[in-house]
Amino acid sequence: MIIKRNLGRLGGLLAALSLLLLPLASCGDAQLTGMDIFRAEGSSGHKAILFIALAAAVLAIFLVQHSTQIILGLVGLAAIAVEFLFTIDDPERTIQLREGAYLAGLGFLLVLLAGWLRAGRWAAPPPKK
Repeated sequence: MIIKRNLGRLGGLLAALSLLLLPLASCGDAQLTGMDIFRAEGSSGHKAILFIALAAAVLAIFLVQHSTQIILGLVGLAAIAVEFLFTIDDPERTIQLREGAYLAGLGFLLVLLAGWLRAGRWAAPPPKK
């Protein structure tokens, strides 16, 4: 049970660090990290989606209930999916997701997996009193 709880925390930490420090997207030669997106003028939609994903990642570090981890993992994966759909809709096909977005997605998958393993049929029985 401790390993599953820490799996969710590890996934949240991986997602949070990836969203802040690693390149999330590139446009031509320019690569954008999460910090660059927050500093950029305009693009409030991308900032909102990044904020939601970052909040889900940070909350996944501290909240270890299985239902919460499932919800936070799904919210983070949905945010990554929405950004992926934005890159597909780029008419010039110059925007590409980078390794930070993929590692954040992997982190959210770990959070989802940790919550699912603790809630599913592999869940440990409750402690006896």
